[in-house]
Amino acid sequence: MPYSPGHLTSPTSGFSHRSHPCDYGRRSTSIATTKLSSREDDPTAPVPHATETPIINRRNWMHAQSALISSSFLGTRALAYETAAQVGAAATPKKVPTDGSVVVLGANGGTGRECVAAVLASGRSCCATARSGSFDHYDRDSRSSSALSRSNPRLREDRADVTSLEGLVSLVDRINGGAGGDSVGAVVFAASASAKGKTSGVDDAFSVDYGGVVNAARCCIMCDIPRLVVVSSGAVTRPNSAVYKLLNFVGNGIMEAKIRGEDEVRALYRDQGVIEKGLGYTIIRPGGLTNDPIAVGPSYLEVNQGDDKSGRLSRADVAAICVASLDIDSCWDTTFECYLKDTAKPVDNVGLSNILRLTDPTSYKSGKEGTGQTKRDFAV
Repeated sequence: MPYSPGHLTSPTSGFSHRSHPCDYGRRSTSIATTKLSSREDDPTAPVPHATETPIINRRNWMHAQSALISSSFLGTRALAYETAAQVGAAATPKKVPTDGSVVVLGANGGTGRECVAAVLASGRSCCATARSGSFDHYDRDSRSSSALSRSNPRLREDRADVTSLEGLVSLVDRINGGAGGDSVGAVVFAASASAKGKTSGVDDAFSVDYGGVVNAARCCIMCDIPRLVVVSSGAVTRPNSAVYKLLNFVGNGIMEAKIRGEDEVRALYRDQGVIEKGLGYTIIRPGGLTNDPIAVGPSYLEVNQGDDKSGRLSRADVAAICVASLDIDSCWDTTFECYLKDTAKPVDNVGLSNILRLTDPTSYKSGKEGTGQTKRDFAV
């Protein structure tokens, strides 16, 4: 069935974030907890922090993170295919081409900038977009100065206003119709309203974190882009938690906007025609974001589902997870949380733990956690 802006203007989500704390899209929310490495690791080994020597470079991080996510989601793929089959649709994820460009929406933000660097580290081309049309971080990354150089042929900048569906479609048309034969293979939504964003329809939370993410999903569906990755937030389904209330207040309704955006993305991708095309989404709910310059890597991270645990992690680690998920079928139509495992706390008290930067993980287990390789396997 062909898609047009009119076809996609009024989807209904059918979700209630108060009664459905997990991802109730067509993918099951259960996770296997199989570890990747069969080697014995020292369980008392401390987790490295930003002040310590880096143990992993970006490219090896990407390989390691792919392994973490693949391991964490073992056992869910068959359930997802079965669920899609119940609505009479083939459920084969469309591959994200390695020679296509990844569009990063919100590239001038802290997480967006890290996503641009992670895309380039993976070997893919990147279109870094912002409302201004200018990428502000050229030559500012000491870790990958050559990657973020203006002379890098795999990096381009362009204008994108997520509040305009037509503008997003025009962006894709410009990339796909360029003289270099480029095409868009994936979109990473890293845009978010700032605490100062209060202009309705322009930069407020509901225009960006709700309307913007829905526009991105509609654009990906209309333009047959294989994967949309959305950076959302941990605790987004827990409106009674202190961290939700604080972030929602400071962000002028940002948490409510994010969950509404998530729910509508899931509703759009649940359409049978979208399933048959193999188009999909990945929604990532990071814990509290830090600006630590080091992506510590998968052996120190934990992924989970159910939104009952959170913690904190660096924007660099979030970005690497976003990019690694593009090549993993089991991340197709999936929502999951991520955080440093030594910062893991129940959502109800994670806020204070993050403020105090505590590193005493909770003993609570949801049964859905996933962890990755040891640092010895990927040290450089």
